[in-house]
Amino acid sequence: MYKLLVVDDEEIVINAVKFIISKNFDNVEVVDSARNGREAIEKASNHNPDIIFMDIRMPGINGIDAIKEIKERNNRVQFVILSAYEQFEFAKEAVNLGVKEYILKPINRYKLIDTLNSIISDLEEKEKKRKKELENIEKLQNILPILESGFIYSILMDKEFGKEVKRYQDLFDLGDDGGYMMIIEFGEGEKAMSLTNKIGSSVKSQKFYPSIRDMLKYRCKCLIGPTMINRIIVFVATKEHEDEYKQRLEAIQMAEDIVKKAKKSTDVEFFIGIGGYSKIEYLHNSYEEALKALRDNSGEHVVHIMDVKEVKDISLDKYNERCKKLLSSIELGNTDEALLILNKIFDSISKLVPINRKSKMIELIVLIYQMAYTMGIPSDIYIDYSSYLQEIINMEEEKIQRWAIKRTKHIIKMVKEYKKNKVSKLIMNAKDYIDKYFSNEITLEEVSKVISISPQYFSRLFKEETGYNFIEYLTNIRINKSKSLIKNSNKTIKEICYEVGYNDPNYFSRLFKKIVGISPTEYQKDI
Repeated sequence: MYKLLVVDDEEIVINAVKFIISKNFDNVEVVDSARNGREAIEKASNHNPDIIFMDIRMPGINGIDAIKEIKERNNRVQFVILSAYEQFEFAKEAVNLGVKEYILKPINRYKLIDTLNSIISDLEEKEKKRKKELENIEKLQNILPILESGFIYSILMDKEFGKEVKRYQDLFDLGDDGGYMMIIEFGEGEKAMSLTNKIGSSVKSQKFYPSIRDMLKYRCKCLIGPTMINRIIVFVATKEHEDEYKQRLEAIQMAEDIVKKAKKSTDVEFFIGIGGYSKIEYLHNSYEEALKALRDNSGEHVVHIMDVKEVKDISLDKYNERCKKLLSSIELGNTDEALLILNKIFDSISKLVPINRKSKMIELIVLIYQMAYTMGIPSDIYIDYSSYLQEIINMEEEKIQRWAIKRTKHIIKMVKEYKKNKVSKLIMNAKDYIDKYFSNEITLEEVSKVISISPQYFSRLFKEETGYNFIEYLTNIRINKSKSLIKNSNKTIKEICYEVGYNDPNYFSRLFKKIVGISPTEYQKDI
């Protein structure tokens, strides 16, 4: 139901409008009427109408001034001017104010009905648009945490993240600046690395996670991951300060405020590790630093990486670069290179302080197994995805490197076999398809689509597996089939030409002679 206010100093006009509306509209209610501009302003404020019919010439505040005043308080209301001929210039000024329409007096019933129908149509359209916008906002609010989690997981995995950077920058309006990573850890205990009751604390986090999220969103521009057992991982987007020390203090102050407020709502302890500033594509480094800051914690609730002793005991950039090269070598099946890099990484890890060494080794092995799993390498007696983690957790530190080398060798062997079998099966399927449909006008693109790989990749694989390119292989199939038909049927050369997939007998004859050494006719005579 739309609310309408009628403003006119003539009772007969007010009654006429009421009568026409009552007879022609079920969805419009005349909520009140006013005789002058002052009354119109007051009653518009009381009733908050959707539509106002406004006379221009009234005692006291005129219609134009009343419209200006009402629009300042309610910009959504739709105005229709009631005007006499001699007041047309006033009506034009009103139209400039955004008035929908004007109706000349004496009021024409059909004009009023058409005008009101037009306004109602506009209001309905605006309402639909507003509802749609609210629905989109609601959907976006529901999906944003999922997208933020995806961003955080991409950083943790540090795999192919570079390709996703631009998409995330646009999606979250991050610009070209970077930021730093923050890890919030909670549980029972006095140090971050010795917290207990992690599962119980994770359950409790369902209550305090929303308030921590709200605090962070209020304090800074950030992307927040979900609760991961007893951790919340946060990316804080910010520009790089010229004064690193000032930026560090600001980050620490914010983290301390979060710890202080979070502890008021729960009985668990909170510890926060903060990494250094980094460009978005290298945020995994900042995450590693935040993790190291937590590990170095000796009781402080907030630790920044720049306050950690021996912060440069291993170069994160070099470590991450070597890890990427290791995974690339495993994927390519290059055993010698992979083992060389693996040993260099273990040498770097050996220089870490004792408390950090084993966790770094475990992290490295998880990366290797994760790659194997992603590639589809099946579990076996050596690659047991369900138990390997527990096995190395219980293993003595000095045995882990030898264990990792043996498993890496086996994984590379499996990768080679997997790739060989996968390629052979693809090419076998391609050959079967060509053998079956060689008489049709098949193309390389058609066959590559059948086996679901790109034409360029298929062309290379086919040549490597068969020794022929696609056209050579297809031609040989057709010529061999034509030789069989010449020997074992009474068909003419022209008929055979068409049957094996060629439309031009002359071209077929030239091709046959090029491959066999003699023409089809000569071949037929020699039989």
